Parts: sequence; structure tokens; C-alpha cells
Amino acid sequence: MEKKKSHYNLSLIKKLIRLKQYRITITASDNAEQYFGLRGNDVIEEILNLETNNFYKSMTSHNNHKIWQDVYHKPIESKIAYIKLQIIDEKTVVIQFKEK
Repeated sequence: MEKKKSHYNLSLIKKLIRLKQYRITITASDNAEQYFGLRGNDVIEEILNLETNNFYKSMTSHNNHKIWQDVYHKPIESKIAYIKLQIIDEKTVVIQFKEK
């Protein structure tokens, strides 16, 4: 399922990150480095710089249709990042960070 309205409040996503309540999947970390040369804190800074107009869509997880994931498109240098986020157990999870 998809919808054009964010499922999670971007301010809450950022607040949890600032409170160190986040995790980055290995896939997201590896892709951020491969496509953009970003590591750890660089990835987090890019997410903290997201704006509501970077929102693209919300979609349910492929594995569980009850879990929503918000997708953002963000310009980074000459590329567009595809960033997929969700909140689970009061933590922001960076699921994907790859080139669109």
C-alpha cells in the first residue's frame, strides 16, 4: 500500500535522532557510503537536514503490511538520495539510503 501523506512526523524522526534513539541498517549504511561517500554522522546530518518538501510517499513494508515507511528524495551534490525511514520501538530506523 502507498499514500502521499507522511505516516511519521518528520519533527519526531529528528527529535529521536537528536536523542540518540536511532539505528541505521547495514544496507543503508553501506549504500550511503557507496553512492554518496557518507558515513555514520554524515548520514544522520543529511536526515536532520530533511525538509517536509523532500517527502515523496509512505509505503508499507514488503514483509508486513502494517508497518509504514516514509520515503524522502533529497538532493546530495549532483545526485538524488532515496531515503526510507520508519519509527519502531520509539527509535528512528534508517532503512534505506541509496541513489534514486
